[in-house]
Amino acid sequence: MNVVLSIQQIHALRAIWLWVPFVFWGMAPSALAQENAPAVKPIPVLPKDADHAPDKVNRARPDADISEQTSSVVAKLPKPANADLKIVRRNFIDEQLFAAMHENKIPHARMSDDYTFLRRVHLDLTGRIPTPDQIATFVSDADSAKRDREIDRLIASDAWVDKWAYWYGDLFRNCANRIGNPSTENLDKWIRQSLSQDKPYDQMVTELLTATASNSVWMPDAAPSGYLARWHIPGDTMYSDRHEDTSDEIVIQSSKFFLGLNFQCISCHGGAGFLEKVDLGLSKKKREDLWALAAFFGKTRVRIVPFQDRFTISEDGTGYDSHSASSVRLHRSGEPVQPTFMLSGEHADPNRPLRAQFAKMLTSHPQFAKATVNLFWKEFFGLGIVEPVDGFDLARQDPANPPPAPWTIQPTNPQLLEDLGKYFADNRFSLRSLMRALTQSSAYQLSSHFDSEWQASYTSYFARHYVRMLSSEELHDAIVEATGVYPDYPRKHMLYGTPQSPIRYWTQAATPENIGDGDAKQLLRTFGQSNREWANPAKNGSILQAMMMMNSKFVTSRVTASGTSFSKAMIDSKLSDDQIVEAMYLRSLSRKPTELELEIARTWIAENRQIGSEDLQWSLLNKLDFIFNY
Repeated sequence: MNVVLSIQQIHALRAIWLWVPFVFWGMAPSALAQENAPAVKPIPVLPKDADHAPDKVNRARPDADISEQTSSVVAKLPKPANADLKIVRRNFIDEQLFAAMHENKIPHARMSDDYTFLRRVHLDLTGRIPTPDQIATFVSDADSAKRDREIDRLIASDAWVDKWAYWYGDLFRNCANRIGNPSTENLDKWIRQSLSQDKPYDQMVTELLTATASNSVWMPDAAPSGYLARWHIPGDTMYSDRHEDTSDEIVIQSSKFFLGLNFQCISCHGGAGFLEKVDLGLSKKKREDLWALAAFFGKTRVRIVPFQDRFTISEDGTGYDSHSASSVRLHRSGEPVQPTFMLSGEHADPNRPLRAQFAKMLTSHPQFAKATVNLFWKEFFGLGIVEPVDGFDLARQDPANPPPAPWTIQPTNPQLLEDLGKYFADNRFSLRSLMRALTQSSAYQLSSHFDSEWQASYTSYFARHYVRMLSSEELHDAIVEATGVYPDYPRKHMLYGTPQSPIRYWTQAATPENIGDGDAKQLLRTFGQSNREWANPAKNGSILQAMMMMNSKFVTSRVTASGTSFSKAMIDSKLSDDQIVEAMYLRSLSRKPTELELEIARTWIAENRQIGSEDLQWSLLNKLDFIFNY
């Protein structure tokens, strides 16, 4: 039997074979031809119960995995276009990092080229890839201050608010379970307003920790109360309040988010005899220390109203009972506890509001600033100065007071961490100012390419930029931006049922629950989207991801030359074959094609303008440098 393949089938097979070396991640190489390239090793992802595993409190740093992944990915990317920019120490970040590299004779990468920098900073600050017009304007600008201007523009944009509001929704696990859909939308709206106003972060956290709500549905001003209610622990029945468990959970989660400290283990047992090989600081703490911290919420009562999708938060509790039963932990048994801030030993004044005192002690402690800057450092640099970001060991922070052997100082650069925390506090805890300082540094703008032989020992010096896989939401938004086929997901206000403007980008949604498109949800879940109940966002690779990018209806329907798709616009245009190829590369990958890529893609379009354009669009979405931010 004779088998005749269409041009489209040939082009599809021509692209599919490129996936074979990458099946353990599920991504295509950056060039259109890279045969027998080694597989990219995925970064390990913790199981869903990792927060409760004692041996995970102080996990090993992921330096080796990130270093290996960066080297593997970059080896398959085109060489930078113009990486000869002079490296200038632009702020205290550069002074610290480049001084350390110079002192220890560590070579570093060159500066990233304009195309790479623009795509990187757009994704990091807004979660979206730049448009061809933005690329053309930026690359043609000869002003040496253009990178600073672009950073300022992005930080002031609505897209910046969208990305970080959704990011905080993931962090706080803002979902309908326990608090209902109206409250998730109210909390999301409050986060967006706070970010848009550049509200000082210590004020944001204070409002979260001190919020009350007599009726969560009908009181939009009580929006931040959704954060506290999210950690409600049911008691003997589904809707009763296990008060002390809820107080424990609030301080455990808040300490992770705002102090970088994981008190999960000492909520069930003391650290002695359990944590000596895991966390030196916590090995000296007892359950009673956690109870004394939770006692700041001893008078706070979170009540879920059955079948009404709402809750109340009041201050009519009688205090923290150290003999109360527990639904999730070992039963308590001890002396009455006084509200005490664990990090400083400061006792609360029982005659003043307890939560306000807790918020003040937390946000004024240096650990609050250091934990926050470390969290964002990892977002922009790929690795925390302290790892994991919620696993600070307070007994291993001060180089002037080192821990006993075999323990070592935990931060890779203690002085930089100290300086970052001070900068954050001195600038009114402004998240915009912090992100500006991070992205304007030459250290952030280094290339991920490395001219000499890379050594794993260079990793903690941040001698190059580390690659990261796009988040599921970033991938969604990049696909719709590259193809020009925007979803316009319908949405309505959950409380009033009134229609609102449709959603074009995923991060415009309050929660994943706000979007009902099955094809989109399947793609995002495959790429590690958080369900906001127990799962954090995951960035591990799988062969299923490769199959989804090749065959998902969400992808294939946007590749087809129809409607508003970019491939149809190219087909209908009067552009030459070469111009079509360049335009599609700029739109999808934020760069021009290499000579080899241009030669291959040109032949596709010359054979059949429509099928060739569709195949090229499909191939670009399946390339390594589309899936990764480098």
